[in-house]
Amino acid sequence: MKEVTLIGSGLAGSLLALYLAKRGYRLALFDARPDLRLMHADDGRSINLALSCRGITGMEGVGIMPRVKKLMVPMRARAIHELNGEIKFQSFGRHHDEYINAIQRNELNKLLLDELEQYPQVKLHFHTKLIDLDVDNKIVIFERPDRSTLKKGYELLIGADGAGSFVREQLLARNLVHASRTFLPYGYKELSIGEPGQNHLIHEHLHLWPRDAFLLLGNPNVNQSITGSLFLPHEGKNSFAALDNEIKIITFFKESFPDAYAEMPHLIEEFTLHPTGNMSTIKCDPWHYQDQCMLIGDAAHGVVPFFGQGMNSAFEDCRILNTLLEKHNDDWKEVMPAFYQSRKANTDAVAQMSMDNFHEIQVDIRDKQFNLKKQLEQELMQRYPEHYVSKHVLVMFTNTPYAEAQAHGELQAQFLNKICKKVERIEEIEWDKVEKELKQYDKKLA
Repeated sequence: MKEVTLIGSGLAGSLLALYLAKRGYRLALFDARPDLRLMHADDGRSINLALSCRGITGMEGVGIMPRVKKLMVPMRARAIHELNGEIKFQSFGRHHDEYINAIQRNELNKLLLDELEQYPQVKLHFHTKLIDLDVDNKIVIFERPDRSTLKKGYELLIGADGAGSFVREQLLARNLVHASRTFLPYGYKELSIGEPGQNHLIHEHLHLWPRDAFLLLGNPNVNQSITGSLFLPHEGKNSFAALDNEIKIITFFKESFPDAYAEMPHLIEEFTLHPTGNMSTIKCDPWHYQDQCMLIGDAAHGVVPFFGQGMNSAFEDCRILNTLLEKHNDDWKEVMPAFYQSRKANTDAVAQMSMDNFHEIQVDIRDKQFNLKKQLEQELMQRYPEHYVSKHVLVMFTNTPYAEAQAHGELQAQFLNKICKKVERIEEIEWDKVEKELKQYDKKLA
């Protein structure tokens, strides 16, 4: 039975370990961080996540969805909060029962770790930081909290150690891969909105306060409170650097998000104490070295969080890798390049769509023409369900390859622009013209 040494016990590492444990592998998981299950509930770092079809399908593959469902909160639509207090709604899916789900990262991670501990051949090592990787001799060296070191040989090493992956950086330092990490000039800070049981902000919605150069986003929790994520530039006007005292913070929130501010009694404490996170896009080529070392999830292809696909894409990695192991009878020499080839174009596509969506939810979402096109898309999917499925629906509610969804989206943008030219309201749409254009759209799609 082959042994796998896995770096990182976060979401991707834990789910991958479950897949491999079910295949009979011996597994040693190492993580520099402490065991989440023994930590205090809130350290201000657990940005809430959006779980959609790809992530659900990934977890269905190891049979844990009945437990995961207890942690999920439906998000049926965007609730867009204008500065004047008006709220507009945009559905995510084609009908009431097609929705994405909010889930707390740490709670899901704890569940995955609990599941892993049911397998006797899985060993978890926390507070154990990887400090050296010798691919020539297949040795990894770790540092423990007391500064002592642990030296270990490996058969197969997998880096699931996130956007700041040490494994990736070591492969890069030895010129074994090409890799880049591009940071967004924005950061994020997690802030609570509403006490448990609150009724001031509508439930089962993703709340958005778009303000051109910055954004407040709110994910619902099981207890009906909302976890807010403030996205601000690092520097300049209305930035994290500029909000350097209590008066400035209060003034900024009162002026920018008055309805949210009224529900944020712990704002100053949280804004001051919670860390400011960074966001980046990871590109890597290839994702493996020989058949002895590979990367997965954010370590290979991290994205900015504005399309809600980071976790979903990583969980899709795990499912597809498992499918390839099945296909190639666990021959990693065949599996590693096949995995990279099957995923690279798709993860590049979702990285670009994530950046595109940053602009959409920050700026476009308040534009009349943009909202007209969103209305038209909903109508198209109702009238012509066999012909038109939006890019967002393909990404969120199907397992259609990301690159294919992106290609659909490019054709859809052209189609919508043509139909909405010189049109201001949905009632002005000429449906005979739409049907003619739809035939041309179908041909291009084919």
